[in-house]
Amino acid sequence: MVRGLVTFHRILSGCESGSVEAWKAFLEEYSPVALELCRVYFPSPASLRMELWRVAVARLRERDCEELRKLDHQGEREFLAGLRALLLLLGGERLPSSAAAADGLAPSVEAVQALLKDQLLVHQQILFLKLAGYSNGTLEKILMVSPRVAKDALERLRAGYPAALGQREDRCLWPGAWNALLHRVQSSRSDHCPSLRQFVRMLDGQATWYDKTPIEQHMGQCLHCLERWTALREVVFWRREAPRLPAEDVETLLAELSFARPHKKRKPFLNLLFGE
Repeated sequence: MVRGLVTFHRILSGCESGSVEAWKAFLEEYSPVALELCRVYFPSPASLRMELWRVAVARLRERDCEELRKLDHQGEREFLAGLRALLLLLGGERLPSSAAAADGLAPSVEAVQALLKDQLLVHQQILFLKLAGYSNGTLEKILMVSPRVAKDALERLRAGYPAALGQREDRCLWPGAWNALLHRVQSSRSDHCPSLRQFVRMLDGQATWYDKTPIEQHMGQCLHCLERWTALREVVFWRREAPRLPAEDVETLLAELSFARPHKKRKPFLNLLFGE
């Protein structure tokens, strides 16, 4: 774990200083996570995934890495949660303007809140990620729950969202509307919402019962925090499970970044004349 954290900080530091090798490592390590997230939330056309990641990488690189520096550098998981939010923002900008309207059967914020009301926290997580587009198999791996627990929770979807129950692959059924819902939820943070670092401590088992209980109680009533918690579980899962990007794809992405090359100091003419 310590080695991974050091590598993460060195990668970001190197990227911000303009190191080609650091950007190559960045693309090798984080392209798989980004592309899997794009595959789920922006499933079609398939070409949009790589296009969106190219746009995101260019955004992180431009203006002396201004956007990259804004993302949380405290830990890799916090950083990946911020990277996910950036991808959703950029993806939403590239969806057709009619996309949300076309998703007529998509759940609204109010409908999701009603669906989750008075449910166990683990059931809320299952329902939220299921509506996001995850198949049962992936959902069970993300949350590390048994099929029986997931099945009990998913029965609530049968009446209003039967299409979600039939998901056999990880892809959002209503990308436009769900993206709009996520942005609305993400912007609803209150002063009572815990920090992402507190969620990370919970995930690591470092929070005491005294600290953990009020956070879980709050999360059960706050869609903003439920979204942040499930997003954290998502990026942790994809960081572990996403397939590596082929080396040629990494080189292609790297070639598209512009790096300033050092200028060679020109020798005086007489030095050149005498072969010095």
